[in-house]
Amino acid sequence: MNDSLAKLLAYIEPIILNIQDNRMEVKALKSVYESIKELIELGQNSYLDILEYYDQDFIIKAIKIKNPNVENNWISKYETSKYLLKNQNSNLKDLPQYKEAIQFMETLFTYLCNLYQEISLEYKTKSANLEQQELFNKYYILFHKNNIFITDILEFLTFLDLTKISLEEKLDILIFINKCNIKNYITTNDIMLTNDIKLSDISDLLNSNQQFFQENFLDNLNLENFDLKDLDENSINLRKSYLINKIKILYDNKKYEEIIDYYLHFKKLVGYELELKKQKEVFSDKVDKKLVFLMKDGKSLVRTYLETCDLKYRSCILKNLLDLEQKTDLKMPCFYYLDTYLYIKDEFVVKTVYTYLENGYILILGVLNVSESLESFLDKNKELLKKTFKNINRKVFDERERDLLLQNIKTEDLIPLIDLNTLDIKMEDKDAR
Repeated sequence: MNDSLAKLLAYIEPIILNIQDNRMEVKALKSVYESIKELIELGQNSYLDILEYYDQDFIIKAIKIKNPNVENNWISKYETSKYLLKNQNSNLKDLPQYKEAIQFMETLFTYLCNLYQEISLEYKTKSANLEQQELFNKYYILFHKNNIFITDILEFLTFLDLTKISLEEKLDILIFINKCNIKNYITTNDIMLTNDIKLSDISDLLNSNQQFFQENFLDNLNLENFDLKDLDENSINLRKSYLINKIKILYDNKKYEEIIDYYLHFKKLVGYELELKKQKEVFSDKVDKKLVFLMKDGKSLVRTYLETCDLKYRSCILKNLLDLEQKTDLKMPCFYYLDTYLYIKDEFVVKTVYTYLENGYILILGVLNVSESLESFLDKNKELLKKTFKNINRKVFDERERDLLLQNIKTEDLIPLIDLNTLDIKMEDKDAR
């Protein structure tokens, strides 16, 4: 082990010796702090709220903290005051005891406020000390490992600044840690470029796409123009080739931060490529295009909406469903959620949310009501969507739901029923008018 590091460990050891006791103390102190903070907030509204506080035992304990010699007197006064002030008999308000009870509660609240200030200061001080102790403990454990690897450099520098060792020893430790990290970079390729992307992800991408490497790479592709309907196998491969070669050049020159946007663009392109494949499969004659629905308690979210919505919106949603069965236009996804691309059919002020599955199904997730955002819909149904999207291509859907909603319904029957006010007129349409 490095000599300076050995000195650092010897310095840290007595500091963290009582860490477990301090953890227990801060945990207990936090509970007291939160309780008295809650009590003070209640008392600022009215002393009656203190009398209704759910943990009356805590109030008794709080009284005892700084009044060991007069605790019986104070506790007795508190119990008497509680009885008088909570009593709804208006005749009691004229009694001198009632006024004394109010005065006592004012005195008690002042006492509790002072106690809160003391406990708050003690809790914050001991929490800060424990936080520093935890930091020391973290690196004490890390430095005892055979393979030392520091990922959070800023945190490590903060830790080193807190230690009382010489500047020469700190510099020696930094040089040692740098060597350890370089060794890890070489052996693991595990540099974190972002919270989600490691350098090894980049190298894996390059290794699995070597067929796109070109010796004479032309850096002249405009990545801004990106439309699913213009994509085909050739244009996708052209983009892949461009991105892979761009990433490889940056990777070879160790310009890792500049890689991130190109890497994300490549991953998005692969996702769109899969979406294009799924849409074409749904639109082909090789499979039966089928609408399936997100179900909750044996009923689709769409059916639940149709049973409660205004009649003028019902025809809009039914037409959306029929259009999805009949139309074959390629469409760009609107949103990426839980590793799934989502689409919105938005001709009307009430909109239909759906996605394409790999088995030829179109999964209808639900309806966005008037002015409802997609984010709001997703948040409202978060747990149901998580459960549904987990292994989604292995799900068995109830295909009868489609017939319950659309059997014997035709588009030409719905059009006369659609209120023009339900159309979602885009701003460019308004300007054109």
